[in-house]
Order: sequence, then structure tokens, then C-alpha cells
Amino acid sequence: MSEIKQLISLFKSEHEHFLFVDYDFYKKWKYLIKFLISLNKNYKSCEIYRRKYKIYRNIVVIGLKWSGKNVKRRTTGFAKEFLEEIKNPKCIYCNCRLNPTNATTDHIIPISKGGNNTQVNLMVCCIKCNGERGDMEFYQYIKNKNPKFKNAKRIFI
Repeated sequence: MSEIKQLISLFKSEHEHFLFVDYDFYKKWKYLIKFLISLNKNYKSCEIYRRKYKIYRNIVVIGLKWSGKNVKRRTTGFAKEFLEEIKNPKCIYCNCRLNPTNATTDHIIPISKGGNNTQVNLMVCCIKCNGERGDMEFYQYIKNKNPKFKNAKRIFI
């Protein structure tokens, strides 16, 4: 019964900046979840596999808040905080070492394609890879650029 309540809450949700579910729940109800998110006009459907986010583990972000317009907000502090938290940070795409001069914030779902600036949609990479990617699909670009992910079915970041 609780699974049904969770599915209904996805359909009715309107205030959170993003919607997520546990990966196992997502595997079981994937197509129904996508359908319910497509009916909820407040969110843009997406799939972002996060290894961890705050206190949650192995989640799938299934919807990003959608306001109907692309508003670019400042994201510069995210890269700085990332560099302070992570020891020996590397670019997820090319594995180069990140430092304050070459680190930049990248959107997994680009703003131009309906993404937003919630932390769950942000990651840190080098300036070169961010510029090279542009608005290319995240999973397509990472599979082409980083051989470690070439054959990965699901890429948890």
C-alpha cells in the first residue's frame, strides 16, 4: 500500500525542487513513474542516477522543477564548495586534476533543455570539458569521453 501512496505523491507533488525515488523502487515501477511525471505539469521528467545525495543512497532523480522558463542563476559557489570538500578532485569526463582555476559547474540536464540549478542537477568538471559538451546529452558525452563508462548501463555519479 505504501508504494501506491508514493506513486500518487509523485503525481500530486508541486513544491519540491526535484523528485527522487530509491533505485530499487525505480526499477520496479519505471514506466508508471515516467507516465505519472509526464502528467505532472510542475516537473520535467528526467533520469539522474546519484550514488548519494545528502542522507540518501542510490537514488534516481525522476523530475526537476519546471517553471516554464529558463532562468540562469548563479552556480559559482558549487564548484568552490566541491573543491573544499573533496580530496584530490578529478574531472568526471577526462580525469584531469581540478583546481580553482579550471573547475566549473556543469548541469547534468542543461538549462536549455529544461534543467534547473538544484544541487542534484549539478556536478563539477573542468572548463575544457564543460565547453566541449555544450548542451549534448550527459550520458552520451560521458560514454564518449571517459572509457570507464563506455559499457555502463546505469551511470551513478
